[in-house]
Amino acid sequence: MASKRKRINVKADDGSIVILVLWILAILALLGLGLGFATSLDQRLVSYQRDRLTALYLAKAGYVRALAELRRDPTPQVDSFLDPWAHSPEAFREAALGGGSFTVSYRLRGDGGSDGLVYGVVDEDRKINLNTAPKAVLIMLPGMPEEIADSILDWRKQRALGERRDRAFEVLEELLLVEGMTDEVFQALRPFVTIYTDGKVNLNTAPREVLKALGMGEGLVNKLLRFRSGRDDIRGTGDDQIFTTLASAGLQLNAFDSLTPQEAAQLTNLIVQ
Repeated sequence: MASKRKRINVKADDGSIVILVLWILAILALLGLGLGFATSLDQRLVSYQRDRLTALYLAKAGYVRALAELRRDPTPQVDSFLDPWAHSPEAFREAALGGGSFTVSYRLRGDGGSDGLVYGVVDEDRKINLNTAPKAVLIMLPGMPEEIADSILDWRKQRALGERRDRAFEVLEELLLVEGMTDEVFQALRPFVTIYTDGKVNLNTAPREVLKALGMGEGLVNKLLRFRSGRDDIRGTGDDQIFTTLASAGLQLNAFDSLTPQEAAQLTNLIVQ
């Protein structure tokens, strides 16, 4: 009887050992899974930080490339679509750097209303300055209701506590804080307004919508755009023409395509503003 009890005890001990081993294996498996997850998470974080840093320096490279092209401008006193910074796929499209590449581009609306992709830098002087434009210009911008134009003027007239100067828009997105402004109106205005200029508009790059907002009639706008695009009526080709100075714009345009007295008056009014 004693020997039977001893064999039974041995079997019971064997079962306990098996259960203990299984628990140890389960714990080790959980630890392994946890360690694997932590390692995978660390790898993803490292990869994210690497990609984020790469993207940052690619963006900086695009900025430096833009500055370099601006310095290469053969006519720094006059800005036009013929300048190397305005449209140069060779310089700005998928420029390779290290293991990545950068692209500097923007959407430019054509006369037909469709947007074309341009590889280069936006000329802010082609837009209307929100901080200086009078109501007569603001209400002529695409999608601009008169009440929102009035709200923009009211915003500019506000003065911060202790300041004597009018309140200016410091970022374009502040337009969304103007009374009555909607996202739809903001998106319609965005391609044509700026806060970064002295208020003078560049006739060499201004789009049709901006030229009309400045008080030009349809006929004068068409002649000006044809002058810029040259005889082939294609922007950015060799026969494009530019206005060398604002004062000479009337003479240059009239030599290209005769102006009516009304068109000449419209252009003169713009020049003397």
